[in-house]
Amino acid sequence: MLIRREKRMRRTTRWMVAAVSTAALLSLGMNTASAELLTNPGFEDTNTDGNYGDGWGSFGSAGFHAFFGANGHASFFSDGNGNWGGVYQQGIAATPGQSFQFDLTDVRIESNTNANYRFGLEYYQADDGTKIGEDIVPMSLAVTGDGLSFSMSATAPNDPLLAYVRPIILFDNAVSAGQGQENVFVFDASLTPEPASLGLCAVGGLALLARRK
Repeated sequence: MLIRREKRMRRTTRWMVAAVSTAALLSLGMNTASAELLTNPGFEDTNTDGNYGDGWGSFGSAGFHAFFGANGHASFFSDGNGNWGGVYQQGIAATPGQSFQFDLTDVRIESNTNANYRFGLEYYQADDGTKIGEDIVPMSLAVTGDGLSFSMSATAPNDPLLAYVRPIILFDNAVSAGQGQENVFVFDASLTPEPASLGLCAVGGLALLARRK
């Protein structure tokens, strides 16, 4: 009787530890889900060399400035016919099937803006130069003004060659009316892993741990 009771107690203790581990892992996943993956999400001059957008790259008619006070921002100059360009960030590690949320949380769209604006995620191999997929969505210009926000979620390809995710904001096909107020400025951005993918990783790790026990 004593031996059987001791075995039952050991089994109960193992399941209690597993339950606590589950709660701890899921809690860790939820906390990690809010972790910012972007370097310099506010496009600031982090090394005080006078150049904004440290950690970001740009191309075409886009860049980084602080035209509106002390706050850095990404600038998209669609005030010239045919203008195009964008900003992006490299070096953000990703795993196959991982989900992300990409937010533009403080956007100024000027009243005469007329171009094809988009933002989203691109996925790259280990060289961070060979693209294997993308999820790009349009930015509506129907509402103009300051303090606008845009958000998108996407899941990376379930491709074993996937190594990096690249957030990107871009535009093309600009049509200028020559009246000014035709540009877009993004003051803040955010890239975070979504809780669902982290939760699955946590549960998967727990299952492996329980099996080893």
